[in-house]
Amino acid sequence: MSLTFRYPDPLLRQAAVCGCLIAAALVIVALGRHAPPDARIDPAAVVQSVALTFQDLPDGSIIALDAATGTELERVAPGVGGFIRVTMRSFAAERLSKGLTDAEPFLLARMTDGDLRLEDPLTGRTMLLDAFGPSNEAVFAELLDKRSVP
Repeated sequence: MSLTFRYPDPLLRQAAVCGCLIAAALVIVALGRHAPPDARIDPAAVVQSVALTFQDLPDGSIIALDAATGTELERVAPGVGGFIRVTMRSFAAERLSKGLTDAEPFLLARMTDGDLRLEDPLTGRTMLLDAFGPSNEAVFAELLDKRSVP
C-alpha cells in the first residue's frame, strides 16, 4: 500500500485574490456609471457672483472681462496662469464640440457654504473649484474680489 501526499496548489490563493480584485473593479465601474447629481448653481445660495467672458489676444495673453460692464478683471500673460487657461479652454472646447458659440458668459459664484463654482449656462457644466486645491481656487476667487472693488 502506498501513501500519496498531495501538495496544495501554491497559486490557488493568488488566483482567488486576483479574481476578487477583478470582480470588485467591475462592481465599481458599474456603480460609477451613474450620472452625478445636478450641480447647477442655485441662485438662492449665491453670496457673490460675476458673469465672465474671456478673450484670447494675438500675443497669447488671455483677458478675463466682467460681462456686465466690460471691465478687464485679469490679464493672464503667456506662460503663466496655467489653471485658469486649462479650465477655460476645457469649457470652450466643450462648447465648440456641441456647436455652441462663446456669446454667453460663464458664471462664477461664491455660495453660502463658501464653495466657489464655475458654470457654463449653455452646456450646464458646473465645476466646484475647491476640488483642485486652495491655490487654484484662489485664482478664480481673485476675479470675484476684483469685481467687488469699485
